[in-house]
Amino acid sequence: MSTESDDRDELIKELLAEAHGLRMKNEQISMYTESKIAELIKIQRELSTIRDGFETVVQQRNDLEGSLATATTELEHLGVIYAAMTDQRDRLRSRVAEVETSRAYRIGNRFIRYVPFLKEKAPPAQ
Repeated sequence: MSTESDDRDELIKELLAEAHGLRMKNEQISMYTESKIAELIKIQRELSTIRDGFETVVQQRNDLEGSLATATTELEHLGVIYAAMTDQRDRLRSRVAEVETSRAYRIGNRFIRYVPFLKEKAPPAQ
């Protein structure tokens, strides 16, 4: 009977040691899992921050695209106005050149040289 008792005691010790080993293994796995969960939460926060940053960048890009479209439209409009004003200036220059080369203009200038009191005077300052 003592051998059976010894065998049973030995078996109980082995089972207790194995149970302790399994508990320790379970604790290690639990700690590993908790550390990985903490890492995942940290990464999730970082990703959320990055996503918010991307959303801000996208919003700023959209605002800049809108501003660029407005500026481009305004620039095109100013180009049309510039071309029209340049054409008007060129027409007026050619008209002035035409008038200055006319016989009546030359005669008028000679007449004013001989009769200076007919020259236009600036209105008196008030």
